[in-house]
Parts: sequence; C-alpha cells; structure tokens
Amino acid sequence: MAHTHTAEARTGLFDGLFSNYADAKVEFFRRRIFSNTVRNLERLSDHQLADIGIDRSEIKQRAYESVFKGAPLRK
Repeated sequence: MAHTHTAEARTGLFDGLFSNYADAKVEFFRRRIFSNTVRNLERLSDHQLADIGIDRSEIKQRAYESVFKGAPLRK
C-alpha cells in the first residue's frame, strides 16, 4: 500500500518576505552573470567569436538565452 504525504504551502508574513528576497537575489545574480558574459564575449576578437560560432551581433541575445534559460532578450 502506497503512502502519500502532501505538504501545505505556508503563507505567513516571513515566508512571503523570504520568497521575495530569494527571488530578488536570484535575479541580481542572473543579471550580474549576464553582464559579465556580455563583457567577456565583447572582448574576444571576431576570429575567436567565429571559432565558437557566435557573431558579434548575437552576443547579447546568446548571453541572455544562456543565463535566462532560453528566454528571448527583451529590448
């Protein structure tokens, strides 16, 4: 006989604050990784970019997709 246990979501004040804080920290780190990735790719020569299959005009789009899991760059 299988036994199932379900957990109820907490909706207290501190749970919401922690969740919002955690979401904000994740967003902060993603933006920082995105900025660093773009900066590092822009430092490469056109030949180096061609070697890894990225055109200079695609740098921001590729970095954004990489950091934000395939989401298109919002302009």
